[in-house]
Amino acid sequence: MLPEKNFHRMATLRHLHQLMNERRMVRLSDGRIGKIVRVDTHFPENSTTVSVWTDSKSPGLAKVSIADIVGDATRESA
Repeated sequence: MLPEKNFHRMATLRHLHQLMNERRMVRLSDGRIGKIVRVDTHFPENSTTVSVWTDSKSPGLAKVSIADIVGDATRESA
């Protein structure tokens, strides 16, 4: 697992939508890397669920809270 101190938390929906539209990779708090495919905001609960297509073996699609997105990531080459 990667240390949390190297990342910053996403603060805005605008930034998430920008990353999704640019098809950039993001890093989740558990270390997985993926692309945002959908952002759902629920009212009046004021919560946001982000669907991320991940590179991991299973599950391929992760539905996480907005707080679990720690920043954009660059794909490490093999």
